[in-house]
Amino acid sequence: MPLPVYEPFHQSDRPYLMDSVLEGESDWALARLALNKRSFARYDPDPRADEAQEIGKLFTADEAKRVDAFLAASLQDTDRLDAIADTWAVTGDDLKWLIAELRQAWQRLDRFRDRIDNSGSLADTGYLSSAVDYIHWSRKPQALSPCPAPA
Repeated sequence: MPLPVYEPFHQSDRPYLMDSVLEGESDWALARLALNKRSFARYDPDPRADEAQEIGKLFTADEAKRVDAFLAASLQDTDRLDAIADTWAVTGDDLKWLIAELRQAWQRLDRFRDRIDNSGSLADTGYLSSAVDYIHWSRKPQALSPCPAPA
């Protein structure tokens, strides 16, 4: 699956709260809320403005940056892994083993995330996804992509 084009939630032209109303929430919980607001903004006549308004009502600038860092960390960077494989100090069989293990772990995590997304109402997807700090449907490119321009 190609990496989605990610539009950050923290944008310099957006208004944010000065004091947190979500004090103590984990980065996972903040990211879930931000993606939820982005998905519902798509139904508004001006999705970008609606998203900015909803994010501004809930997040401080720091919380929006935390959401961006959390979501960016969940995108697998295979190009960076290839660069590490080419230049890292670990050599020979140890390097090959390490890279193979990481690729296999990523494949298994992707398969697990896909099964969460496709599990429907037969399982509590919130409970399952919280076990690996995964946000339901965040592997779909439209979840991370920019909101469309107003029609």
